[in-house]
Amino acid sequence: MMYKKFICSLLVTSAAWTAAPVLAEPVKIDGLAAVVDARPILDSDVNARFQVVKDRIPGGILTDTIHRQIVNQLIEEALQVNYARKQGIRASTSEVDQAIMGVASNFNTDINGLKQLLANQGVDYKRYRQQIENEILIGKARQQVAQSRISVTEQEIEDFLQNQQADGQNQAEFHLRHIVVRASDVAEARAQVEAIADQIGSEQDFINQAIANSQGQFAIEGGDLGWRKANELPSLFTQAVSSQEEGTLVGPLQSNAGFHLLWVIEKRSQDVAVQQETKVSHLLLRPNEIRNNKQTRELAEQLHTRLEQGANFADLAREYSEDQGSTIQGGDLGWVTPGTMVPEFEEMMNKTPVGSISEPFQSQFGWHILEVDGRRQNDISDQVKRRNAERAIMTQKQDFVLDNWLSELRADAFIDRKSDS
Repeated sequence: MMYKKFICSLLVTSAAWTAAPVLAEPVKIDGLAAVVDARPILDSDVNARFQVVKDRIPGGILTDTIHRQIVNQLIEEALQVNYARKQGIRASTSEVDQAIMGVASNFNTDINGLKQLLANQGVDYKRYRQQIENEILIGKARQQVAQSRISVTEQEIEDFLQNQQADGQNQAEFHLRHIVVRASDVAEARAQVEAIADQIGSEQDFINQAIANSQGQFAIEGGDLGWRKANELPSLFTQAVSSQEEGTLVGPLQSNAGFHLLWVIEKRSQDVAVQQETKVSHLLLRPNEIRNNKQTRELAEQLHTRLEQGANFADLAREYSEDQGSTIQGGDLGWVTPGTMVPEFEEMMNKTPVGSISEPFQSQFGWHILEVDGRRQNDISDQVKRRNAERAIMTQKQDFVLDNWLSELRADAFIDRKSDS
């Protein structure tokens, strides 16, 4: 449950789980921003979303263009939630509970404390809970679509491994900005993206054009994709930016999803020829409606004392751990590679000596205790290399696949935009 899985990387508004709670109840009759297949998007929804993303928006002001991009974002989320429900995808009560408890833990409180925080900001708890449920549905829908539409052939894996070997295992990383214009009409989209490119002479120009015109999910953040490893980017992007200097406009590039412009902010290289792996076992305790965060920490401390006194880690993990993926195995997670776990987990794992048990520590998932059983340098078996290659190829393809899927949802839906102001 600690893995940085697909759902976490693709949630459009996952910041809402860790940022200050939003979605305040309207104090007057709401205006109507849009309708998506009979589902209303209210002005209060737009204002609430702006509060979530405000710190990441250049300038931090709700301009007309930011308003339009937020409405676009909310429309796409509504389309995805509708799709998930039609496909029979559900978010269980326990899944929603765990997500909300993760928020509470980030505020160092329990569920009652979170409810009070929400109430202090005029936020209706039921509405907040519905937002969390929608985020889970969107994550599951995206994962399902990616798994059903992306395939990786043996030849692709072979080609990837050969290229990786030719590069001497030197893995470049890029910090990029991105603009996409979707191509329902290819000639029209090409003309539009070329007109956008003509307006870009600096990074600030790119930011302004991304906010005003991009149809990508990071548009309101100036198209900022953050740092991406080369093997996690679409090959179209990697090939185009690899030889470019920092501060360079790249494109237009054409794909099945439309036309793309990239701005190279920074580049760096990382030697990944040697990679340390850690064999670790894990015990997780989650706060819940019955046991608050303080009581959960106290139980973790009690179990830690028993372990120090000689109790068997695997036995306690089978009895107490609430990590569904490892409990049956006595908490054994096997060999863990860097970047697989959330930061708090990885930091504690790295500083715990082999043969030792960590102090209890907290992450967004609850309270953890680790037992480090061994360390080794990168497992270079063919099986591991091929699995990593397949995962990287899947990552390269998923952005285009999900963009195409969203275009299909838009084309099939009734969307009535009431205001762009």
